[in-house]
Amino acid sequence: MIELGRYCLVAALILCAYGFVAAFWGGYRKQLAFIRSSENAVVANSVLCLVAAICLWVLIFQDQFQVRYVAMVSSRNQPAVYKFTALWGQQSGSLLFWVLILSLFSTIFVFQNRKRNRALVPYANGILLGSSFFFLILLNFAASPFQLVAQVPADGVGLNPLLQNGYMVIHPPALYLGFISLNIPFAIAMGALLSGELNTTWIGATRRWGIVGWCFLTFGISLGGMWAYEELGWGGYWAWDPVENASFMPWLVATAFLHSIMVTEKKGMLKAWNFVLILLAFELTIFGTFLTRSGVIQSVHSFALSNIGPYFVVFLAISSFFGMFMIFYRSGELQSGKKMESFLSREFTFLLNNWLFVSICFAVFWGSVFPILSEWVTDEKITVGAPFFNKVTGPLWLALLILTGICPLIAWRKASAKNFRRNFVYPLVGGVVAGLVCLGLGIRAALPLILFSSAGFVVMTIFFEFYKGARARQAIRPSSFVPALVDLAAMNKRRYGGFTIHAGVVLVFVGISASSSFDLDQFFTVGQGESFSLGRYTMVYQGMSERRDPEKDVFSARIDVSVQGNLLGGLRPEKHIHHTAQDQPQTEVAIRSTLRDDLYIALSTWDGETATFHVFVKPLVMLIWIGIVVMVLGGLFTLIPNQRKAVARVQKRPTVVEIRDEAA
Repeated sequence: MIELGRYCLVAALILCAYGFVAAFWGGYRKQLAFIRSSENAVVANSVLCLVAAICLWVLIFQDQFQVRYVAMVSSRNQPAVYKFTALWGQQSGSLLFWVLILSLFSTIFVFQNRKRNRALVPYANGILLGSSFFFLILLNFAASPFQLVAQVPADGVGLNPLLQNGYMVIHPPALYLGFISLNIPFAIAMGALLSGELNTTWIGATRRWGIVGWCFLTFGISLGGMWAYEELGWGGYWAWDPVENASFMPWLVATAFLHSIMVTEKKGMLKAWNFVLILLAFELTIFGTFLTRSGVIQSVHSFALSNIGPYFVVFLAISSFFGMFMIFYRSGELQSGKKMESFLSREFTFLLNNWLFVSICFAVFWGSVFPILSEWVTDEKITVGAPFFNKVTGPLWLALLILTGICPLIAWRKASAKNFRRNFVYPLVGGVVAGLVCLGLGIRAALPLILFSSAGFVVMTIFFEFYKGARARQAIRPSSFVPALVDLAAMNKRRYGGFTIHAGVVLVFVGISASSSFDLDQFFTVGQGESFSLGRYTMVYQGMSERRDPEKDVFSARIDVSVQGNLLGGLRPEKHIHHTAQDQPQTEVAIRSTLRDDLYIALSTWDGETATFHVFVKPLVMLIWIGIVVMVLGGLFTLIPNQRKAVARVQKRPTVVEIRDEAA
């Protein structure tokens, strides 16, 4: 298995180098044999990477601790599910998993485009093979997962206890799938620039892959937040950690791109800007991988210091220069010939949306790299924490939320006074009503009031658009309201899937604002049988129990929870002491989650007589997770082809006779 894995990685490296040359040569010389050969290289590369990954999995499951990677991420008593996830538990394995997913996505792209986009596909394949080549260089020369140890340990260190969590089974793969999905739009965009095929044919493919990447990133980032919320014991779900930011920045730019490309499709504008956004999203995925794996930052999410940082810096420099050069080279052909007619137009709101997303991305980027730059220059470590990010990005997020409600209400080209009167009355009423409800509930702080009122404005905008569209559909095809609404959404999945995403965004905003503005947080040190209260909850500490598992010692506190004298049940916050991780303690919080609020209890310390608990009451946290699900479902809904367009494509498909006539 060790030798087979090594040989597969060497063969894949050679194959990618050949396929890269064949793809560009075939595209430049219009030689089909070289183009097909490069496509076959893409498929063969995915097979070799899959075999190498299977070899590593087999070594992990067989406890082959003579392999350094296996000894670091696994142990004999480690549960099977975490042996499986150990493939991406450390640096070299995660790089192998990365190149595996990249090769598989490249293969999907090849089969998708066997008979379409033929001018740009060879160059796109070459770009994808070049990316795989880079990661295979790392695996062969800098971070081999098949490296041996001098002395074979009797047992392995085991996977980091913090990673032995159900969310970690899905969170890293989801992020990788999101990152790597954004490689495909980059490859398509560069293929379009290299081939000169700058009409709208490349837009559809990049948009769909961009949505796929956006959905995976949204899902992966949210799983990371849920993991932090349940595993780290500090009561939060987002700390503006540099590695969290590294996954968030590509999401911001991808979101900007998915809005910007609609202007290009509708009005033929912002062509060059779209290429810039695609390039930026790709480079941020590589930059995020560099931050995580180079060891230049300290984070619970990052890997140890390694020697692969310079490789990433070189790759970032080459790919950035190449992308910027191609955009500049084709800049004359990317001019739309159309100008923005009015600030009061949907085009301008989309452009403003992009400026806000990119501004947030820049603020997050600067806050993430400033400590690194400061330490290099002054040799002093400076920490940029959550207050900076909240203060700088908070107003921008609020502006984005308001813009989410405004944009659908404004007409293309130039909005009129009649347009404003017709479309803005009901959403504004919704915002005012939401503000009055908040005042009635006793909310007096300015920022939550503004945010909840804005959320009401956006919700009413979404409701108004669905209602107006369904009524128009009823006028065309008489039916009851609900079938008309379903028919409306089915006929324009992109538009109404987008509104669904916006509804999820509102839920996330409300959940974040409520849980951060009105949460309660207190430490309690109590003896057995004593009660303590926070918010509407009364808790009674009933004692501590202990058990010994093969991997760890488990200390569990028993707490009964009641509200106004009504017993709700018990919670069991725990501490785990892992034997294979140098007796590393791990907090397992206990959470009672409802739509209204979360009761969150973490066991801090204990002795024979007393125990100390960190208790939080966090309102409306569940809205965040519900909103994320709504956003992802809305994104997936937009990927379903509209039935009318699918029928049109079938009707327009040329017959064999037409193809022969065209060839003749």
